[in-house]
Amino acid sequence: MIKDEKLNLDLYQNLNSNRAPEDFHHVAFKTINYDAMVDFYTKLFGCEPLYKSEALTFLAFDEEHHRIAIANTSGVFRNLGFIPKNIMRIKNWMNKALPSIVGLDHISYKLNPIEKWFNFYHQAKNQGLKPYWTINHGWITGMYYKDPDGNLVEIFFEHWRNKDEFKTNISPDFSDEPIGTNMDIEVLYEMFKKGVPFEDLIKKGNTVPEGKKPIAGMEAVMNMRKKFK
Repeated sequence: MIKDEKLNLDLYQNLNSNRAPEDFHHVAFKTINYDAMVDFYTKLFGCEPLYKSEALTFLAFDEEHHRIAIANTSGVFRNLGFIPKNIMRIKNWMNKALPSIVGLDHISYKLNPIEKWFNFYHQAKNQGLKPYWTINHGWITGMYYKDPDGNLVEIFFEHWRNKDEFKTNISPDFSDEPIGTNMDIEVLYEMFKKGVPFEDLIKKGNTVPEGKKPIAGMEAVMNMRKKFK
């Protein structure tokens, strides 16, 4: 157990491990919802398939040969015995319906500046995809999409625009409440269109109606769809 809290903001742009990989390259999924998963990531990122078959798809969205791999395990599922098949059904249901307390929580992608972040939101919305969770973490603001298997994909923008703003634009209460506050992206976008200063766009609780209380911290994790109370 970690007994002493640690917050080292001096690491930003000052660390270069001698074991650091050149790049984060791709994520890979095993799924029995093969067509739905391929369709979801194709729409979310505007992907093109490098390779696609009934068993495996490699999806690209930039200069790399693939960024997402999706393997079709529906044949394996069909061949399972009665008991393991029903265990898998329960496991898949729990993954979609209940917040997980063990395992990978989400994969995350940075998209700066805020204009690009809003543009991604609207392009995904035009494809029929809306965020499952939107939250101001205090130092970044993220929208989380839930894929057909229940995996979360975060797209975030940073609350600073240069190195000098890094420490000052991280919410002062970061150590007290590092998870964040649920927010309404449509309200935030209306504020953005009206020319609300960036410093006000990144404030926690800025999309909560007057007289209401924000959903924050672990309550936000457990009630991702709830914007305020």
